Amino acid sequence: MGSNTSVLLQVDIQAISSETGFTHNQIKRLYGRFTSMDKDTKGYLTKQDLMLIPELHVNPLRDRIIEVLIEDHGKNGKLNFRQFSQVFATFRRGKNHQNQQRENSNGETSTNEPNSKESKLRFLFRIYDRDKDERINKSELLSILNMLVGQNLPEDQMNALAERTIAELVTENEMQNAITYKKFCETLSKIDIEDKMSMKFLS
Repeated sequence: MGSNTSVLLQVDIQAISSETGFTHNQIKRLYGRFTSMDKDTKGYLTKQDLMLIPELHVNPLRDRIIEVLIEDHGKNGKLNFRQFSQVFATFRRGKNHQNQQRENSNGETSTNEPNSKESKLRFLFRIYDRDKDERINKSELLSILNMLVGQNLPEDQMNALAERTIAELVTENEMQNAITYKKFCETLSKIDIEDKMSMKFLS
């Protein structure tokens, strides 16, 4: 990675470390990963470049995950190294660190750590909620179901599954027939998000 070192020195490693929690050595390794995908040395990654990430190859939601990376964290279809570092900090495995917690305007407890459970849940929620209205409607749920089981279930069964899922998760007093972020988190409360949404190559 020697040829990349001079370029990397132009990046504020300390600032990225503060933003992401990565050590300087981890940032250098991450930069090596970034440049290996940036085949044309453009200085940024595109959707096509991100498809080279091996960890995403077996994920049926690969295209949607990449869409979130590019559209929500990049700019104009491009993801530069700093943006790349910031978003992948979400997938950094925690080491029993003590996150400083704070209360947001909704009275919910959150942390300022980029790899907190809340950050991971938010990223996962955005995979579903592409219109960014803080709710998962039937159309958005069907879109995900089609990626996951579209080849195995006929359309009418997927439609029924989506309707049943929303009916089970939406309370009668809610105005919109959609799954809220709070209900989404409650549904996943028994799942080890830290394990499911951590990438080994960043450990």
